[in-house]
Amino acid sequence: MANMTTRYGIHNATSSVQLTWDITTEAEVTTVSTTESPSALEQFGQSYQKIHGYFSVIVCVFGIVSNVLNIIVLTRKHMKSPTNFILTALAIADMLTMSTYPIMAIYLYIISSPDCDTPQHTRGWMYFILFHNIFIVTCHNMAMWLTVTLAVYRYIFVCQHTMAARLCSMARAKLTVAVVVVATVVSCVPNYFVYSVQDIGPAVGRNVSCYWIMASQLAKDNPNYEQFVRWLFGVVIKILPCVLMAFLSTLLIIAMQQAKKRRARLLNKVSRIVDHDHQSSEHNRTTMMLVGVVICFIVTEIPQGILAWISAVDTDFWHDVYIHLGDLMDILVLVNSAVNFILYCIMSQQFRNTFKNLFVCNQSSFHLHRKVSKGTKVNKANGSEYSMVKTETTNV
Repeated sequence: MANMTTRYGIHNATSSVQLTWDITTEAEVTTVSTTESPSALEQFGQSYQKIHGYFSVIVCVFGIVSNVLNIIVLTRKHMKSPTNFILTALAIADMLTMSTYPIMAIYLYIISSPDCDTPQHTRGWMYFILFHNIFIVTCHNMAMWLTVTLAVYRYIFVCQHTMAARLCSMARAKLTVAVVVVATVVSCVPNYFVYSVQDIGPAVGRNVSCYWIMASQLAKDNPNYEQFVRWLFGVVIKILPCVLMAFLSTLLIIAMQQAKKRRARLLNKVSRIVDHDHQSSEHNRTTMMLVGVVICFIVTEIPQGILAWISAVDTDFWHDVYIHLGDLMDILVLVNSAVNFILYCIMSQQFRNTFKNLFVCNQSSFHLHRKVSKGTKVNKANGSEYSMVKTETTNV
């Protein structure tokens, strides 16, 4: 770009939400060496940006559909439980996280481009982008703390099973989800006032307006405010829940191993071992499924939190490293929000059976019912024919 240099990049994602440009005048730009070649990291960021829009739209469409399926399956009458209630809330949060991203990606990465060099961004689109970032950051952080809640509930159920009935009731699960929603919104409030929509066309020597998202007046008047938001985002909103999830997951795995050793030591009769092991294997699969959900969050969130934390300390690191990885971190978060359906199908037999009964067996039975209701001709050995009609029984 001739007369504008990137400061924070356009990380529209669930992660940083840093959408500002450092505007410099043409005179200032001429003082910068034009022979400096972009770093390998910058080249990677520019290359990935070309495919990010298409890739993110595909991931979001799959994720929205899969989370809708999660909600439908988990809210069946026989599936209702405190854990599944939290999983349903998590599916809603993940779905909302991806709800506005395809619109943003299509406009900013496919139709237009994330700069003010050639496109003429309108005020309306930039307000949508600003709302999009605030909205999905809030929803994604909500999903993170719901995952922490899920790990706490499973820890109580596995390691403190005598208190599970009292502490992990449906009423407490609903109250916990409500508290997480309110607390997440409150913790994200400081991020809502960091940026504002401004017309930067005149600042870059353009005769037409080009609206962009830049540091708000509050952030300009209080330089430490933006640093505070980075600390809040990197440590409290990202690293802290990941540390809690990793700690609880470790305790769950240790408890499962200890329980397995106790079973092998205490159960002597083969028949009792077989019966107990069948129940225990179902219990372990459920626990490991939830541990898998937690691990996915840790893998995608910890790197982002660490980078944001370092950026709060070292501004050069923010400029030289963090902004070039923004789109990559976005796609990791989107993938994490979309994969829970796959984990449930692989690791939960009850989820698979319910899904099959709802979407596979019912469809097959429906087509069979239509066929036989019209009268299916059956040939007998003596050459005669008769029509057979059967009724359909739905098993949900």
